[in-house]
Amino acid sequence: MGLLSRLMGKSDAAQAEPDVEQVDYEGFVIKPAPLKQKGNFVTAGYVRKLDENGNMREHYFIRADTHTDFDAACKHAVFKGQQIIRESGERIFEKR
Repeated sequence: MGLLSRLMGKSDAAQAEPDVEQVDYEGFVIKPAPLKQKGNFVTAGYVRKLDENGNMREHYFIRADTHTDFDAACKHAVFKGQQIIRESGERIFEKR
């Protein structure tokens, strides 16, 4: 690992993770973004949607669920993203 990577806080494991595909769901886009933590992957991702002005709105989510496999964590992030969309819809973009 290079000096610049260490300064930026990027580990070899984080750099080795493949880029994952976005999933379209009910007008939203779900982008899985599992986090590597203590040898496992934590469920995390983004729910995005273009607003009427063409601006991208984004909601980041993270859950306590962990997985030993990166692909399983991605699949679960998509499931959780779909659940968030079904339960909250565009309210996820409201300021709290």
